[in-house]
Amino acid sequence: MYKRKIFHKAIIGTFMAFSPLLYAKGVPLSEANITKLNQTVTIFKTRSNIQVIDGVDEGKYYFLQLSVKKGGRFKTVNAFLDKESGAVYVGHRYDKNGIKMAFPKTDKAIATIKEGISFSYGNGKKELYIVTDPECPYCKTFEKQAQHKLGDYTVHIILYPLSFHKKSPAMVEWIMQGKDDTEKKERMEAVMVNNSQDYEAFIDKKNQIFQYTDSIKTKVEKAVKAAKALGVTGTPSVYNESYHKISWKSLLASKQPVTQKIDNNKTSLKH
Repeated sequence: MYKRKIFHKAIIGTFMAFSPLLYAKGVPLSEANITKLNQTVTIFKTRSNIQVIDGVDEGKYYFLQLSVKKGGRFKTVNAFLDKESGAVYVGHRYDKNGIKMAFPKTDKAIATIKEGISFSYGNGKKELYIVTDPECPYCKTFEKQAQHKLGDYTVHIILYPLSFHKKSPAMVEWIMQGKDDTEKKERMEAVMVNNSQDYEAFIDKKNQIFQYTDSIKTKVEKAVKAAKALGVTGTPSVYNESYHKISWKSLLASKQPVTQKIDNNKTSLKH
């Protein structure tokens, strides 16, 4: 085995093939285990921009999920830590059929995702997790195209303000100050669909760094952790009830708008 310590984006990594049965035997790492890896493994100890956020003990190695910060942006990558050599390999994992396997969502990751939900709407049987930045132009396109098309879902919104969108924090603050989930959804649509400028009341005219109110700062921090747990690499990102990423364009292309039809004083919803 190639045991030289490796951590570079150009390295494809070690592509390991395992059956789903073997994959399922992994033991999720506790918070204490993750902290220990970050404090003792050289690459994580010496580079604060590279940290373990989740992991599975597979016996001879750890299968890890890493958060990598570069230029103010975070990227989630998978890696393998060889217990014997201490070498870290960055790469993907494939099952015995050659199908790329996503990092398993441990109980810890699922709890982090659920704790990071900014608000929810809808009462469909299926669930969607949408990670969005209210200033992101692609997110605005998604919201406009998604209008009246997600009635089959219970939708969970995770507001994830990207560092290079300077107005986004004020937008998030204004949205999250809605009194309940219904008003938060209305405010998000006002900003992203109808181009409301009401959030500007929260922008300091002296161009100082925006400061969240304490309660909303905590919620934003949880939302950021949820986005990392999902493995978000850009916005908008959409995940199904199994926390697998799906194409939002394909999702919307398959849906017909829900419209109201009034007939004989009776209102019905038709697709």
